[in-house]
Amino acid sequence: MPKARAGRKNHENLTFRLDASLLESVRRDSESEGFTLNSLANRQFMQYTEWDRLESKIGFMTVRHRFFRAILSKLSTDEIAAIGREQGPAEAREYMLLRWRTVSVENFLRFVENYARFATQYQLEHHNHGEHVMILVHPLGEKWSIYLEAFMTAALENLFEIRAKTQRTDESVALTFATPNPIHG
Repeated sequence: MPKARAGRKNHENLTFRLDASLLESVRRDSESEGFTLNSLANRQFMQYTEWDRLESKIGFMTVRHRFFRAILSKLSTDEIAAIGREQGPAEAREYMLLRWRTVSVENFLRFVENYARFATQYQLEHHNHGEHVMILVHPLGEKWSIYLEAFMTAALENLFEIRAKTQRTDESVALTFATPNPIHG
């Protein structure tokens, strides 16, 4: 494998044989979205590595927002919070072990980022200036905010003994917490 120059990632060249109609579609989409075929390939391989190969192992399925909101509407806020507290530590631990083989605060932050990027459960804004501020924004209403708040705080408490301060609206959850050993991210 070639050595990377200072500040650059290692890269390798590969050759693929693709169906002509698939290649035409990919070229058209990458051109219209303003990125190269190489960028698209890297993005898709990243998605496969960080999400797709783990998705079925974790037990994810795709549902429309409208259907999901209808399900949430049938549950009480106490039931939703209880489910979040139950699922947060288990799901975070499972994902971290499957993806990185170790449970750590750094991997938890990567887990939250991957859920934003690939599961599209929320949009994430993350700041770290002495303490972490993670803002999760979504269009799914108050009950989803309740779930996310319970999920994230339970994961932090149960896995790392970290108590996060939270602020919640109908479309967002903000978590603020310090880590025992400062992590930059």
